[in-house]
Amino acid sequence: MKTTIYYFSGTGNSLKVAKDIAAGLKDTEVVQICRDNMEINKTTSKKIGIVFPVYSFGMPRLVKEFIESAEIAKDAYVFTIVTFGAAAGASIVQLEKLLTYKGLKLSAAFKVKMPGNYQVMYAPYSEEKQKKDFKNEEEKITGIVRSINNNEIVNFSGVGESITKAFGAVIYSSFKPYEKDENFWTDDKCNGCGICLKVCPANNIKMNEGKPQWQHKCEQCVACMQWCPQKSIQYKKVTVKRGRYHHPDVVAKELFHK
Repeated sequence: MKTTIYYFSGTGNSLKVAKDIAAGLKDTEVVQICRDNMEINKTTSKKIGIVFPVYSFGMPRLVKEFIESAEIAKDAYVFTIVTFGAAAGASIVQLEKLLTYKGLKLSAAFKVKMPGNYQVMYAPYSEEKQKKDFKNEEEKITGIVRSINNNEIVNFSGVGESITKAFGAVIYSSFKPYEKDENFWTDDKCNGCGICLKVCPANNIKMNEGKPQWQHKCEQCVACMQWCPQKSIQYKKVTVKRGRYHHPDVVAKELFHK
């Protein structure tokens, strides 16, 4: 049975998970969720995977838009894997509601902790802590692949649901990524290579006289900042002395628009 995995990834965490899941399944296609691929959302696959990171206790806006317009068979086995640094929050609840509205069922939901990558708020995890999360991901993938291959129904419970009922909706409603890209800027190390433009899933960057300009369609994935070879992209003043992070098993080219 063919499987299609749709993934959204800024710094490679969710792409790594999507690739590892695909390696354990047979006849699997991995498709990037990005602005250029918003029309590539029709599939005859009877197994559908949706892999994405948690932003502000919820779904990235581009993922939500993609799912809303996706055409998926009513009898498809749909599974999701959310990656997060702190908690899965309301993300799985939100996805389930989107699918239910379309007459679909979320058959299985999985959560995988990965190194936090929102360096506009905090420094990168230590190398030791990153390695611990990478090992955890490897161990979890084995069980997830087994469940998917067996078409198991895997329910979710606990923190995600409780946060949604309590204050998750309030937290997520304040998440306005489009307005935040005005805080990005480049220092004098920028050499105009254009990597930031190529890795931006929202097509939010244009080059003007060799320098990036943000177009207020930001998803706050911070791929532009994290993948800049010169580390020249900054967010306000808070990232000037902070390190950068992207998954070591992913290269920038894999995240170029497809």
